[in-house]
Amino acid sequence: MPIFHYVARDAQGAESRGKLEAATRKQALAQLRSRQLTPSRLDEGAAGAAAAAAESAGSISLGSFGGSGAKKRFGREHALPFLRALMGLVTAGIQVADGVKLLGKRLSDPALRALSAALWDQLSQGRSLSQAMTAQGAVFDDATVNLVQAGEATGRLGGVLERLVLDLEERAEIRSRLIGAMAYPAVILGMAVIVILIFLFFLLPRIETLLASLQGNLPLATRLLIGFANFLVGYGWFFALVGAVGVSIFWAWRRKPEGRLASDGWLLKVTGVGTFVISNDILRLTQAFSLLLENGITTLPALAMTERTIQNRVFRAAFAEARGKIAEGAGISTALGGTGFFPPLVIDVISVGESTGNIVPSLKEVARDYRKRIANQAGVFVNVISVGALLVAAGFVALVAFGIISAVFQISASLKAG
Repeated sequence: MPIFHYVARDAQGAESRGKLEAATRKQALAQLRSRQLTPSRLDEGAAGAAAAAAESAGSISLGSFGGSGAKKRFGREHALPFLRALMGLVTAGIQVADGVKLLGKRLSDPALRALSAALWDQLSQGRSLSQAMTAQGAVFDDATVNLVQAGEATGRLGGVLERLVLDLEERAEIRSRLIGAMAYPAVILGMAVIVILIFLFFLLPRIETLLASLQGNLPLATRLLIGFANFLVGYGWFFALVGAVGVSIFWAWRRKPEGRLASDGWLLKVTGVGTFVISNDILRLTQAFSLLLENGITTLPALAMTERTIQNRVFRAAFAEARGKIAEGAGISTALGGTGFFPPLVIDVISVGESTGNIVPSLKEVARDYRKRIANQAGVFVNVISVGALLVAAGFVALVAFGIISAVFQISASLKAG
C-alpha cells in the first residue's frame, strides 16, 4: 500500500509531520481530517512530482459541481465575493477544505461555483489553499496568496481572511467611486464626439457647396475647421490603426520583465500618477508586513513575503535591496529610508515603533494614514480629469460652432455687398 508523507497543522496551529498508509491520496486526506489535521503538503512516496501539476489559470471544466461540462472564466472581480463567503465559513469553525467544497455546491453564481470546484480539486489532492489559489492566478494576485500562506503557516487563516476581505472591500469602494465620478466627464466627452461626427459626416457635406461660393474669402476659423475635418475623414482611420498597433506592441513589451521595469520607472515620473502609485504600494506593504508580523511570521520571512505585494517593479527592486541590508543587520527604518520612496514622516513613525520593540502599531498607523491619503488623491485625480474633459469637449464644440457662425456671417456680408 502506498505511503504518504504529510505536513499538517492541528486546530491550535501546531505543525505536525509524519507518514501514513492509504490506497489513494483522497483516503490519506480523509485520514488526516479524521485526526483534525489540515494538510499543507501531502506527497506519495519520494516522488511527489504529480503534486506540482497545476491546471491552467482562468478556466476549468465543471465536473460534479457544474454538471454541464462547460468552461467558466474567472477574473479579479471574483476574488472578493469568494473570499467573503469563505471567511464566513472559516470564522464559523468550518475547515477550509470543507468550506470550499460547500461553496462549490451552494453559491448561486456559476462562476464562483466553478472557482470553488477548481480549488476543491486541488485541496482534495492534499494541496494547501495557497497552493490551490496559485493555480488560479487570474483571480488571486501574489499579495493575496502570500497572506493566505502566512495564515496557514501560523494557523490563523480566519483572521487573515478577515483582513483580506476588508482590504479588498476598501479598494472596491475606491474603484466604484472613481468609476462613478468618471461617468459625468465620460458622458460629456461622448457627446462632444457625437457632435463632431455629426458635423463631419452630415452637416459639413451639405454646407460645403455654400462655403465654396466664398472661395478664398472664408474666415480663418472656418478654414481651420474644414481642414481639420478633411484631415480626419481622409487620414483619421490611418492614425487610429497606427495607434491601436502601437498600443498592442507597447502592451506586449510591457508584459516582459525588462519592459515592465522600464515602464514602471516612467510611470513614477508622471506628476501626480507616480505619487498615487507609490502611495498604493506603501499601503499594500505596510498592511501586509503588519499582518505577517502580527500572525507570528519573523521579520526576514515577512519582508520577503511583503516584497511580492509591491506592484511597481522599480519600488520592488529598491525594497529588495533594503531587505538585503536588513538581513545584514541594518535597522528597518534606516534601510527603508535609503530607498528614497518613503517620506521622512513615515520613516520617523516606523523608527519610533522599532525603538519600542513592537513595530506593528506603527505600521498600522502608516496604513491608516495612507488609506486616507489615497482616497484624497483619487478625489483630486477625478476632479482634474473632469475639468480636463469639460475643457476638451467645450473646445471642440466651440471650434465647430465658431467656424460655422463665422462662415454664415461672411456669406451674409457678401450677399449684402453684392
